[in-house]
Amino acid sequence: MKRSPVFAASALLLLAGAIAFPISSIAAASATVMTTNGDPVNKSCPIMEGEVDKDAPTRQFKGVTIGFCCPGCDRKWDRQSDEKKIALLAKNAPEAITAINAAAKAAPKPDEASVQPDAAALAGNPAVKVARAYLDACGKSDAAALNALFLDKGRATVSENASDEGSWETYRDHHLMPELKEMPGFAMTIAKEDVQTFGATSIVRQIGSFTVPDPNHKELTKKYRAAVTYIVVDDGGTPRIAHLHWSSRAEKKPDAAAPTKSPDAGHGHDPK
Repeated sequence: MKRSPVFAASALLLLAGAIAFPISSIAAASATVMTTNGDPVNKSCPIMEGEVDKDAPTRQFKGVTIGFCCPGCDRKWDRQSDEKKIALLAKNAPEAITAINAAAKAAPKPDEASVQPDAAALAGNPAVKVARAYLDACGKSDAAALNALFLDKGRATVSENASDEGSWETYRDHHLMPELKEMPGFAMTIAKEDVQTFGATSIVRQIGSFTVPDPNHKELTKKYRAAVTYIVVDDGGTPRIAHLHWSSRAEKKPDAAAPTKSPDAGHGHDPK
């Protein structure tokens, strides 16, 4: 979402200039090995949260290079399961999640039927329920309902168009709630939705569109294409959002041929 009256509005979260945030192939197998090739995609160490040291050992994980703040963190990383590694990156280095998805986009796609659950399975998936509840609560501007969906006390983070927006609480107070006031009844139409699960961690992707009032012409609306990605983790038996990534862009209108002027033509607003 962009920072404007548009929920693109920070109403919700993926790659700047590219609306799709490919998660469906994130489950591709990858080896965790030592590497000296490629710069780390993360700025903060997923283990100790310190600044990544270029001289420290690195690891390859799901097609990208993960860096650490000091020797020793790499060995602690090796002892984690893939689902735990995803959770650590989501919490301490969310930019690595973006890089992993970019790498997944370039990787060969698995058979769609093997990763895309049917409508009934999606509707019953706990992580998908959380994602849908997020959009529903945004449409109602229900802050209490939104808070209940996220890890609390600054443990959840938000990214918007590949930019770090800080904790959920910061994003909520400075972007989301103020903008929702300008967009009563916000609703996103979902065209595609899928989920990938790694043990107690799930990644949900929603791709669709929404319309908002044109800030320059209140009687008109503008349509935005959007993609939202949620990393949902188990929090004491309750699924909650650990990281939210929103991306959107205005839908371009096709160039129209110049109209033929007539003596009776009026002067209206140009809906560009």
